[in-house]
Amino acid sequence: MKKIILFGDSIFNGYRDGCDTNLVTNLFKKQLKNYAQVENISKSGATTVEGVDYLVQIPAEKDLTVVEYGNNDAATAWGISPENYERNLDQILDAVGKSVVVGLCYPDPTNSEINQFYGDERLDLFNSIAKKVAFEHKSPFVDILPAMRKLKHISTYYQADGQHLTDKGNGFLVNQIVPTIKKELD
Repeated sequence: MKKIILFGDSIFNGYRDGCDTNLVTNLFKKQLKNYAQVENISKSGATTVEGVDYLVQIPAEKDLTVVEYGNNDAATAWGISPENYERNLDQILDAVGKSVVVGLCYPDPTNSEINQFYGDERLDLFNSIAKKVAFEHKSPFVDILPAMRKLKHISTYYQADGQHLTDKGNGFLVNQIVPTIKKELD
């Protein structure tokens, strides 16, 4: 059976009430049970700076790495420059081999507390960088940002913090990514 690695931040960790969970991992496992084993080595709070440091943790024996970094990078309070994001993501994709890149998630637009750290322009910039780097590495890009912007009753997809996802949001996230993973594994 093939093996995929989930490599990202708290979005992939199913962050809930201050703790990482296996909610997202289990959703991937359920949908990919006939395709691949799933291992999640994501780190909550990580940017691509930490992602580069964590590359040594990626197992050599894998068929695909699903890379999900960018939201923490784009945050104005703790993020990094667009140039550093591009350089780090490029280094990550060089190292992981065959990959799928997941674009940025959209913070709850009704939550002013989380949105003070983002803006549509900055989210779009970092998302376009991720798309460009994925293209340069011939990696499929899952463009979640526009899909999230179109959601009805958008706040129901988020926890109270406006950034981390509810069960409904996690389901949406995984449903956006799984078809691309299956296509890459076939």
